Amino acid sequence: MSGSRLLAAFAHPDDAEILAGGILFHLKSLGWGVEILTLANGDCGSAVHEKEAITRLRAAEARAAAEYLGASYACAGMHDLEVYANAENLRIVVELMREFDPDVVITHSLVDYMLDHEETAKLVRGATFGLAVPLYQTRQLPPAKPSRATPALYYADPLEGLDQMGQRRYPHFYVDIGSQLANKREMLSRHASQRDWLRSHHGVDEYLDRMTAWAKQYGQECGCAYAEGLRQHLGHGYPRLPILQNALKGYVRTR
Repeated sequence: MSGSRLLAAFAHPDDAEILAGGILFHLKSLGWGVEILTLANGDCGSAVHEKEAITRLRAAEARAAAEYLGASYACAGMHDLEVYANAENLRIVVELMREFDPDVVITHSLVDYMLDHEETAKLVRGATFGLAVPLYQTRQLPPAKPSRATPALYYADPLEGLDQMGQRRYPHFYVDIGSQLANKREMLSRHASQRDWLRSHHGVDEYLDRMTAWAKQYGQECGCAYAEGLRQHLGHGYPRLPILQNALKGYVRTR
């Protein structure tokens, strides 16, 4: 499906890289258009910078990461720890998603370790359903046109592949990203400010290596070196055709 459009809609700058970076590079190499949308601006992601400074820095890092991929980047401007699935935020997300008009959307797992991720998944799920509804108004001026159709919706693995109770949340299928691991690491490295933050607040050092270790674990589950996982939303009203599975068929793996 060369010419198709993939929107990676996640909570914070660097989430798309950690959870789906290899998949994004695969699709880009297949001729897909890609945009990364973050709902939050990353303004709490520092132990040394003021809010305004880290917001500017993280926006610059996110743009640099997207540029390395060959993708566009947009931010909904919400604040860290204040991402909520409500009517006001839904209008913002629908407007930004309509501007890109995706064929496929990837977002967070509905079950994850923090509410920003889970609320982002809820918002993106609702927005994906509403994109093509002609009478749904975002109240933006001027508003974007309704999308052509409801995009297919996929959920990435939760961080570390674990739910809130520390239990493995297995994907529907895996994508072998061994050939894109170097690109995934390089793209994530553009978020340089996050190494110090993750080390001080989460106790995670060498976050590039931690991300690689998670991808290696998922690869071991499906018989390849490195992998990322996806689940497809198959409820009423959403496309059920295996669009990404078909596009990535040479890389799809199962347990």
